[in-house]
Amino acid sequence: MSIESGGTLVVGAGPTGLTVATELIRRDRPVRIIDRGERPHPHSRAIVLWPRGLEALRRCGAAEEIVERALPLKAGNYYTGGRRVARLEFSGGLAGTRYQDPLSLPQRDTEEVLRRNFEQLGGKIEYGVSMRSLRQEAEKVHVGLGTTSGTPDEEFSWVVGCDGAHSGTREQLGVEFEGQAYQETFALSDGECETPLAHNEAHYFMSPHGVLVVVGLPGGLYRVFVSLRPGTDQSDLNGLVQEAAQQRCPVPLRLVGEQQTGSFQVNRRVAKRFHEGRVMLAGDAAHVHSPAGGQGMNTGIEDAQSLGWRLASADPGAAGLAGVRAWAAERRHVAQQVVADTDRQTQMWTLKGWRRRVRDGALGIAARTGLLNRVLPPRLAQLALAYPSSGTGVGMLKPGVRLPDEKLGDKWLHDMLNGNVLVLGFAVDRRETGNLPVVRAAADALAQQWAAELGSEADVVIVHSGAPDMPGDLLDETGQVHRRFGITGPALVVVRPDAVVAHAERLTDDIGR
Repeated sequence: MSIESGGTLVVGAGPTGLTVATELIRRDRPVRIIDRGERPHPHSRAIVLWPRGLEALRRCGAAEEIVERALPLKAGNYYTGGRRVARLEFSGGLAGTRYQDPLSLPQRDTEEVLRRNFEQLGGKIEYGVSMRSLRQEAEKVHVGLGTTSGTPDEEFSWVVGCDGAHSGTREQLGVEFEGQAYQETFALSDGECETPLAHNEAHYFMSPHGVLVVVGLPGGLYRVFVSLRPGTDQSDLNGLVQEAAQQRCPVPLRLVGEQQTGSFQVNRRVAKRFHEGRVMLAGDAAHVHSPAGGQGMNTGIEDAQSLGWRLASADPGAAGLAGVRAWAAERRHVAQQVVADTDRQTQMWTLKGWRRRVRDGALGIAARTGLLNRVLPPRLAQLALAYPSSGTGVGMLKPGVRLPDEKLGDKWLHDMLNGNVLVLGFAVDRRETGNLPVVRAAADALAQQWAAELGSEADVVIVHSGAPDMPGDLLDETGQVHRRFGITGPALVVVRPDAVVAHAERLTDDIGR
């Protein structure tokens, strides 16, 4: 099968690749997705979906079913020396999002939902097809595809490598994968367990023998994963996990019946570049890190959704490269922060001696004072993570930050994001409320400007406290959202399709007078 000129080739049909492809096909852009595997991968290394990742999936149309199938996780518990030293309430610190809990769902189930969503939009995944060669020109990429019938040469405007930690796309580009491997190997087991541990919570047992993590899965099952010392014989993974559970867990934990087991070596690496010309790297092809905090799949999905709208609106010629460069800089910044955060968590798991005692004391104090609940959940959920940008913004809405998803009546702010640029006009002024026409006119003018700049259509929504004025307006009757955002007068905010603020400005003090 060939694709029309100007299309995109996505290499890899995991969550990252499927999200990129979905973003393109739902905008009526030609896309082809291939995977070297003969069928979907049956195993699930990742299981946790955090709110920002869920928000990206919602914009792709896949979040509703995932929420229905998943298990909400209410808390995380940290143990050392057989006692709990800290408890982290997940939902307590997740303001500004409709998704109040992280979700537990095996990666294969998330992929299943994404595949069906993509196929319902008219897409087709080509399994058993690999990328054998890659050659770029100024405005196209020549790709040699390995199939059962040979190695045909195809032309594409863009290629996105979502083909995992051992990415052939990254190797074809010659991009360094900077970083190193951890000494530990991790073994995991998914299945039924007999244990009094709360099923809808995560449990982290830190001991001198290594770490043991227990997380509930849908259907009453559990995931148990453990760190293994270098050189451990892995011929009986189920036995290794059970032995570690008995050694490191202070309460009964017995694996029952058939278990799905696996092992993996953990690395902390970031690609030196996330794009080379017209070829991009996303997901594990661009960054890999410890499973601590369940960040990997979420970061890849966010890579993909952020890239998808850019490619959909990009000029297929040389001009489109500016958006790709901006995406690569933003997402590499995120990847470096996530790798650093997960590395700190992993190092925390394995501290010994006086460092372990300091860790336990600090965790206890942070939990008792509420600091742990205020700081850690938004960081794990990546809600507070911002892209580097210039501009002062308005209140808390500055360029590069995520627009909080606040509820106004029976709608949420993110419901206004339908794939286009969004211009929000905030019309409440504590001194003057009769300024709706002027705010609307200013918002319409700004929408035209940013639609041209980002190559996307633009929508305008006015947020005000008066009576309904026009269809699509949002009522902030008490001014609560204005206050929460720190907006004290008329203002305009430009939001990208990935819910990131691109621009914010105050309107003049004499507006409407």
